[in-house]
Amino acid sequence: MTMSDKENSVFTQGEGNIYTENENWKEETVEDLDDEYLTEEEKLHPWKQTKTFYWSVFVASVAVLFYGIDISAISGAQVGYKPHFHISSRTNLVGVMVSCIYFGTFVGVFVALFTNTYFGRRFSICVAAILSTGGCLWEALAPSWQVFIPGRLIVGISYGIIGETAPVFLAEMAPTSIRGGIVSLYQQVITIGIFIGYLVNVIFVWVDYKVTGWRIMIGAPMVPSIIEVFLIWTAPESPRWLIKRGRLEQAKNNLLKLRLYPETAEKDFVRIKKAIEEDERLQEGKNLMLELIRLPFLRRAVLVGIMEMLFQQMSGMNVFMNYIDTVFQENIHMSSRDSVAVSLFPGFVNMVSTPIVFFTIDRYGRRTLQLVTFPIMFLMLLMVLFSFYGDRKVNLAFFIIGVIFFIVAYSPGAGPVPWTFCAEVFPTYVRAAGTLVTTFFVNAFNFALSFSWPSMEAAWGPQGSFGFYAGFNFLGIIMQFLFLPETKGYTLEQMKVVFEEGLFTIAWYHIRSGWRSLRKLLGLPVSNSPLVSPYDKAVALSRAREEELRRHSGEPVKNG
Repeated sequence: MTMSDKENSVFTQGEGNIYTENENWKEETVEDLDDEYLTEEEKLHPWKQTKTFYWSVFVASVAVLFYGIDISAISGAQVGYKPHFHISSRTNLVGVMVSCIYFGTFVGVFVALFTNTYFGRRFSICVAAILSTGGCLWEALAPSWQVFIPGRLIVGISYGIIGETAPVFLAEMAPTSIRGGIVSLYQQVITIGIFIGYLVNVIFVWVDYKVTGWRIMIGAPMVPSIIEVFLIWTAPESPRWLIKRGRLEQAKNNLLKLRLYPETAEKDFVRIKKAIEEDERLQEGKNLMLELIRLPFLRRAVLVGIMEMLFQQMSGMNVFMNYIDTVFQENIHMSSRDSVAVSLFPGFVNMVSTPIVFFTIDRYGRRTLQLVTFPIMFLMLLMVLFSFYGDRKVNLAFFIIGVIFFIVAYSPGAGPVPWTFCAEVFPTYVRAAGTLVTTFFVNAFNFALSFSWPSMEAAWGPQGSFGFYAGFNFLGIIMQFLFLPETKGYTLEQMKVVFEEGLFTIAWYHIRSGWRSLRKLLGLPVSNSPLVSPYDKAVALSRAREEELRRHSGEPVKNG
């Protein structure tokens, strides 16, 4: 066929996309472990996607917006509701009123497991939006702290559902080439919500904040949640969920809307369908929660996922998000209104720093981002710690500098990377169970931080408290250097091969690789013998395909 013939053999389909007929392929030639099919155009311009795809991303992002607004709204509202409810000196109760939301998220995670399985991602997000609307209204109208807490628990249930659903929904819609950036949008929208929440705080702290202003602050998240109740139904359902429920034609139609070229959609459909058929074979007669413990490669993924969530929360970022106003007020000795106004700046820095992740996470990888940003966070917390040994001007200057550059490092690293990692790392047949576990733990760690901070600060002072979180950041550098593998470039169906080798094998490889890099940096001789990664994609996939062939021929295979 000549070039002219090729140019004449195209027709338009879907959203005006061009589909070439010269690609002759059969369903039997596509495997679940294959790389994602991409045309040359898609390889050159991975962010060129359909309008429906980006609309769906926008709709899913609005669902996350009310979560971000609440994080900062509770920080600003404290300057009003603590004196209003006469609890300023009751540090444990202050901690409970901030952190009790995470008891609700524990429930929400399990609700999401049920709704995501039987009713889909859109239904789950709609339920979360309805609960968020009701919970925010309850909080805003609460006459006492005893009434306030149940409203906070209802809001927590909605956030548990969102945290379990939104990252998976984004991951299942996105092509592999930009999946890291798209799932990281979850964190970006949270930061936008945080900034909007701070902006609301700054405006309404001037409206009798001890009586009325704090109620408007805490009720602000209900605005996007009301919109989302209706907006979510304008986005297509997850094709993976539809295929799993046997709704194949609808899944294929949705993929045609979400992919730039019909040939890409067709091959994605076949690959996902085969992967789900394999998942169903693997799931048959099994308790998936026990499967996470029984199989070594799944157990390793769970442990590293929990590790990522641990260091995300214990980095100390949520101290700045949940308590920044009271930290300025009590430790920098600002007035209530000044502390709320100054907190807007860290919120703005958080919002504008997060987009860095879109251009780095799929290019340089998840592991690289964590190993670059965690040392910066550690050093900035040390600066915050030592700022309290100077006079008021030194304290204020170094505290603000430390907080700002801590946030600049956190925003493209510890913020989005753990969510991306946990949304993608589990094999598809146990992804719901795996993300359930990691979401449960991130909420548990968040509860521990949010509840303990007021009492910790009262007992240890700001120096000891920030020193505690600096220590956790240093531990995070070591643990992630040793045990965090790189997952960029794998399709969701290929993820099951990442943890085929043991964690200590992975750690030993990282030590040897790091030692070689250090010697190169110092100009010292380095061995020429190849150092093969235990999660090298080509090697791991070759091994996985060999095991599948042995399984189909009836030969015994290893279980991870």
